[in-house]
Amino acid sequence: MSLFFKISERHEKLFQHSLFNQKITLLIIIFSIILGTIATYLNFQARQINWQIWEQNKEEFFYKDTPLFTTMDAGYFLGIAGHLKSGKTINDYQSLRSFPRNQYENEEIEKREYSIPLLARIISYFAEDSSPESLLVAGNKMIPYTAIITSIAIIIAFGVTGYWLEATVAAAGGGLSIAYYWRSAIGRIDTDQLNLALMYFMFAMVMCAGRAKDIKWGLFFTVIAGLTAKLFMLWYGKPELIFMAVFALFWLTLIVSREWQRIIGFLALFVIISGVGLRNPLNSIYLVSELNYQNFVFSSVISTVTEASHIAISEILYRMTGSVLVSVFCMLGMVFWAVRHPVMAVAYVPLAGFALFTIVLGNRALFYSAPFFWFGGAYLAVLITRSVFHQFSIRLGSLTQVSSISASASACTALLIFIWVTGPVNQLARPSIPVSIIKAMSEIKSISRGDNSVLASWWDYGYASMLLNGMPTFTDPGTHGRNTNYFIADALLSNNSEYTADTLRFLARGGLSSLEVEVENRTALTQIMIDNRDKPAPAVYLMLTDQMTGWMPSISKIGRWNIDLGAPILAKGHRPGQNLVYNYLNCADTKTPGLLRCNDSSVNLIEGKINGKSILDLVVETHGGLLVGSRRFKDTELNMFQIMKDRKGGAAKVAILHEELFYSSFNQMFHLGRFDTKNFKLVYDDYPHARIFKLLPPSLAVK
Repeated sequence: MSLFFKISERHEKLFQHSLFNQKITLLIIIFSIILGTIATYLNFQARQINWQIWEQNKEEFFYKDTPLFTTMDAGYFLGIAGHLKSGKTINDYQSLRSFPRNQYENEEIEKREYSIPLLARIISYFAEDSSPESLLVAGNKMIPYTAIITSIAIIIAFGVTGYWLEATVAAAGGGLSIAYYWRSAIGRIDTDQLNLALMYFMFAMVMCAGRAKDIKWGLFFTVIAGLTAKLFMLWYGKPELIFMAVFALFWLTLIVSREWQRIIGFLALFVIISGVGLRNPLNSIYLVSELNYQNFVFSSVISTVTEASHIAISEILYRMTGSVLVSVFCMLGMVFWAVRHPVMAVAYVPLAGFALFTIVLGNRALFYSAPFFWFGGAYLAVLITRSVFHQFSIRLGSLTQVSSISASASACTALLIFIWVTGPVNQLARPSIPVSIIKAMSEIKSISRGDNSVLASWWDYGYASMLLNGMPTFTDPGTHGRNTNYFIADALLSNNSEYTADTLRFLARGGLSSLEVEVENRTALTQIMIDNRDKPAPAVYLMLTDQMTGWMPSISKIGRWNIDLGAPILAKGHRPGQNLVYNYLNCADTKTPGLLRCNDSSVNLIEGKINGKSILDLVVETHGGLLVGSRRFKDTELNMFQIMKDRKGGAAKVAILHEELFYSSFNQMFHLGRFDTKNFKLVYDDYPHARIFKLLPPSLAVK
């Protein structure tokens, strides 16, 4: 410790200059209140403008009078809120998930104590009734007000370090950064809208507790920090974030008080009040590349989730401030502040370090660092401003301090203006699910007529479907750790519609969890599906959409998988890592019949050639999702040329696709309108947006 004291003394001597030791004066407080109010208003107004644009473009952002959402997780909180509002329980909601778990594990679900997300409770309280319209209106309208709370929390977090002017810039920049704005704008009904507020306020209270000289004040702020952590757990439920604050509290009390009784007491009090439990942070679905179940190895769905993908450093810097150059300037300011205040910097390093956590967590945690970046930029800007005024201190005389503070406030004001002008305020995040597909989900309720049925589709639609029609689903965005996604993808990619039907019936009866004994291999499992074909199964509605066409790389990555070996199945002619995809082309007619110009290439539809080379196997044309014509060329080629025209005679979509994707059940049923009428019945047709098929009972299907 004596060595630490010597280093500390030298550090203080190094920064004795008045430039680095600005006192909190009445003028600073006045300017901070004014700028803090402006920063808070900017965050509020940005969301209000966002909402106004939504209302002015209802055809894109509303389904009838129901506003939509920009995150697939919104349906989870809204669905639970709807159940609570209608007098049901969260167990009732959970029973709809991962169908038919409610058939096989109903007693287990009834006994289990599920925690009700705080966001769902709040939406339920403010919603007028349990309808999707009321729930979505309540969920969207609370977003501008959570933006106010977030701004205030950020201001407090940096203000308690002694930099109130700079804190206002952190609040405005963090709230309007690209990294965070898209996670807290209208439609983003998710915990992110307050995660930033709770995280920063918790660290602010830890900072106050750790630096308090009077143990009574230390205890007071420790209690507030613990209560905030408890609220954070109810809101988000990630203990690893709480333990970051535990580290900060330990560090501060160790350096400031050096009293082991205080250190142990404060840490114990914080942990007890927060109610956080130990959890291995490495035991996360985001770190798992494969899923093991019985004798099979499945591919992890997380590898296809956009939020879990890793991004380049330049992109990280861009999302922080909207400019790589500005982010570099902000980082330089963060370094200067850390050198000036190393003790506080170590305590706050988790907040700044989230930008580095993208290596492990993907880009979903990036926004936690945005306020810190802007704080660093503001700190450096104010430091430069004060340095300039220090050069004229002799001429200014007694007005030096007032002038310096006023100039510093002006610099922060300029940054606020810059943030507002360059921010993404007038940009829009599109609804996660287009209106046409929301309409299809809503229609299923009347089509199914309340019978014992389940919706089969890709996992992204699970929460939204349960919200809009109340039907159970096979999978949803929260079931990444289950094997159901593989079987659905496998069914969609199969070139045998009877196999597709067998797989869906297998899932409806319970999938692997319904089997009495473990299956040795995939071949044996397929035989079980065939042998059980005639057994009764709940009604299955298969929803296919054009949006799933764009998701085909993810679907093929999950479905084209050897579950015996735990390895991908490569399509003929494909390289490792290459997935099935609709390669859309930009095509235009030429004066020559049968000749198209696509992506600067010449396509001869009569001879099956592209730029004079025979590389096409088949050319097909569809109108309104129905096959109207085809021409065969060379069976040895793998490329299919698909021309898709809608019913209204609009511009055609043209794509080249691999033969395995062309003959898949998804492509045949959705884009070509070809399906096995002995196994499937088309019950909803809104091509090119959505089609819904009902799986016919085994008694009516082929034996």
